[in-house]
Amino acid sequence: MPDDTKTLEFLGPDAAQGVINLIQTVKNIPQHFEWLTVFQLDCLSAQLKYHQSTPPSGEITLPSPGSESTPADGDYISPFESKHFYHGVSDNPPPLVQRSDVQQRPYPVPEERPRERNSAIPVKTVHTANHPILKNKLWKESVAPEIIALLKEESRGIRVSTMLPVRFSAANEEGKDVFDDHIVLWISIHPNTTKATSCSNANAPILAVLAKYAIHDVAVHWIEGAMESLAGAPGMSVARDTNPTHWIRRAFTAVLGVPLAAEGLAAYDDLQGSLSLYFHRGTDKYGKKSREVMAITNKHVVSKRIKKDYEYGGRHGSPKKYVRNCSHRRFAKVLNETRALLAERLGDAKQFADQLVELLANPDEEDVAQYQEDLQRKESDLKKAKLDVGILEDFLKLLRTTWSDPINRIVGWVDWAPEVSKNVDSRRYTRDISVITLERNKFIKNFKGNLVYLGAFSFYLSFSSSPHDSAAGKFPRDEIIACFNPNGANPPGFKYPTNHLFRLSGFVDAAALSEPYSLDENNYPCFTVAKVGQSTDFTFGRQSELEAWTCSDLVGESWEVAFFNWGGRPSKHGDFSAKGDSGAAIFNAEGKVVAMLHSGLSHGGSNYVTFGTPGHFVEEVVKERYPDADFSCTHFVD
Repeated sequence: MPDDTKTLEFLGPDAAQGVINLIQTVKNIPQHFEWLTVFQLDCLSAQLKYHQSTPPSGEITLPSPGSESTPADGDYISPFESKHFYHGVSDNPPPLVQRSDVQQRPYPVPEERPRERNSAIPVKTVHTANHPILKNKLWKESVAPEIIALLKEESRGIRVSTMLPVRFSAANEEGKDVFDDHIVLWISIHPNTTKATSCSNANAPILAVLAKYAIHDVAVHWIEGAMESLAGAPGMSVARDTNPTHWIRRAFTAVLGVPLAAEGLAAYDDLQGSLSLYFHRGTDKYGKKSREVMAITNKHVVSKRIKKDYEYGGRHGSPKKYVRNCSHRRFAKVLNETRALLAERLGDAKQFADQLVELLANPDEEDVAQYQEDLQRKESDLKKAKLDVGILEDFLKLLRTTWSDPINRIVGWVDWAPEVSKNVDSRRYTRDISVITLERNKFIKNFKGNLVYLGAFSFYLSFSSSPHDSAAGKFPRDEIIACFNPNGANPPGFKYPTNHLFRLSGFVDAAALSEPYSLDENNYPCFTVAKVGQSTDFTFGRQSELEAWTCSDLVGESWEVAFFNWGGRPSKHGDFSAKGDSGAAIFNAEGKVVAMLHSGLSHGGSNYVTFGTPGHFVEEVVKERYPDADFSCTHFVD
């Protein structure tokens, strides 16, 4: 432990209370803290001083009487309804602009509200439309084109950014989803371009188009929103879950979803994205056998010139566009996560030591055997905390020395990055792709192919200390299994891998994208998907069976695979994606790639819809350029 002179440095007038408490515990039983270092105390002090966060507030509540005006007749949307109508669909849901069923389905705010301010607003979740008539073929080839043509009429003054049929549910008092008996045509308009009256005037013609195809159980909802891009030493090995760094270090390993940033783009808000997939090149452009392993991400992750084609020259001395592992911001996040976890484990050590002091001061003479077992357990807990703190200290020092220089984090260079295009062919899917040649020496030792690190934590392993996202993964194993198998009577066959590494193999074909392969907990057809991205880590989402029509000012109209947040109550899953997740592979319970994430609709920085390019289309684009691409590779070829 530090000597008295060093200890006094942490007991000044500005000392953090947590540090003072720990030092007092050390003085009580110094023989159990001989391992404590000044570096560890400094980490704890910095964490407590500079990284304390305010706990999130409780769920949104209804206003008390007199805090809101009474809605007028007609299609008027009150400010309260506009703000809270979509509560639950994302961390910061979009405001409602207008809806066609205001009178038919008035917003369920009680006329006589309770005086208390703890009446919860309904928690909504958005799902695939699951309509008996409106399937993807009818939607894309007939219904959507007619509505699009109607909305493009200049006299209407409407500028649409996305359009997608969905179905909503709301949680009842038991937390069970109660589905609406109608679907919603969810239309987003470019911000500050369209009046609510223009939306209202378009409702009747839109509903008439739907009625023409015998679709009557439908409402039209309007929101504002535009698509936004969600943009040294050898790599680390994946550690076993007994190592306290196993979840934090994922950013520097060879698993999918690791954070990427292009060299030279630091001036553009620290642009960053996620690694999607690996493939073995097979042959080079001259037809010769190649040893290279390539990685895929989005074009907009590695270049601001998204309307320009790029191809690496390949000749000796040709300049390269390097890509590194972790932007400056993401690397700082890893440092903070490590420091926070080290501080947390020091807090655990203090707790175990205090419990040990109490046990030693109050021996149980009636049940000696149980007393001795309790002593052994607490001594073991303290020993484990000591080991964890030492490992985390070494890891933090390694990051500060070997990995802090961006040059040491270079993982490869861009080989090919065609312009971002939405008219490659008649399907109008978004081609937003960049292919990176990996630095062989960085990956050859630990590369094992297209693996996703799920990193579930065990409640048993975490019993002695509270689970921490950055330490033990986001979800317990049983919850991951339950999300992938939402209906026990109709499981898709997901099995949790013992080493936490889930292999992706194959792509969902075009037909299967619109055919739900399982039932949810309410026996409704559904698609459960997941992704691992550098911003939001491992998340679950719900895929729409109907594709979304989108219109971007920069690259025009397209069709996208749409994904919704997991939702429900409590909403611990959060948003499916955020800025920085661009490029992440979205996959299903079978390990097949559904799509490559590239953008989303957000409000206040919170995504409520995520968009991706179909995985089968990504495979086609890659193999057109690299005919011998092998996505099943598990090692570098000699």
